[in-house]
Amino acid sequence: MFIMAGCYEKVDWEFPAFGSKPVINSIMVAGSPVRVHVSLAVAYRAEESVIVEDAEVRLYVDGEYAETLVYQEEGYYQSQLAAETGKEYVCEVHLDGFPVVRGSVIIPKPAGILDIEYIHIAGTDEEGIVYPALNITFENNPDIFTCYEVIIYTYRNYGRVGQRYHRAWVINYTDPVLLNEGLPITVFSNEIIEDDSYTMTINYATGRMNHDYIPFRVEFRTVCQNYYNYARQLHLYEYYSEEPFFTGGVLTPFTLYSNVENGYGVFAGFSSVTSAIIVPEE
Repeated sequence: MFIMAGCYEKVDWEFPAFGSKPVINSIMVAGSPVRVHVSLAVAYRAEESVIVEDAEVRLYVDGEYAETLVYQEEGYYQSQLAAETGKEYVCEVHLDGFPVVRGSVIIPKPAGILDIEYIHIAGTDEEGIVYPALNITFENNPDIFTCYEVIIYTYRNYGRVGQRYHRAWVINYTDPVLLNEGLPITVFSNEIIEDDSYTMTINYATGRMNHDYIPFRVEFRTVCQNYYNYARQLHLYEYYSEEPFFTGGVLTPFTLYSNVENGYGVFAGFSSVTSAIIVPEE
């Protein structure tokens, strides 16, 4: 038997003075207009960030000035250009009183979905409810480090409201590539994939007791490494914000990933392919 005992002492600690910095965020999607959100970071426990409506947001493509983004609403600035794969996008944000804030990204080219196999009964959860799975086969170049994300959407009919889709909840991670990532998310790299294609097994919940044949579609994203790093850090940040993580008796903080120069935020991008809506057959 091990008995652990200890004592606690109240420590009065004041948070250090906080110097505000610009925050710029953009997840660029191939084929869609570039959108950038600009705000100012606020101190810990402040109610909300401060959006910026008067910034000058310049966009450069492959080293050449392309345009100045137009302010829309709620801190968002938008370009007239649609993002393309293989090009480098650099965004410069000019704000009075701050050095120029920069973010950059190269959107990777999409990898294709080769096959999707539906498995009606893949297993049973702790409550005795069966769940389905998908075997998704996709293209891969083992000679180039590449990051991906898989999203499964399920469709349901709500009568007069019509058909709505939901992002499926992935459960019971068993695929070796996903397990190699060490986190329960479907963002992963091809670090251990050695062939020019790979078949990934994903178990997911339908949210229904009777587990009928629910239509679905699959979105397969090829994401930049900034997106990969951000997604992993975001999961840790959100999870341990609710359940503090202690190592050796010390509270371990997890901050959000940032790749922005002279500020905070994330500049990332992805391209994707999406399957048609698939209706499983009995």
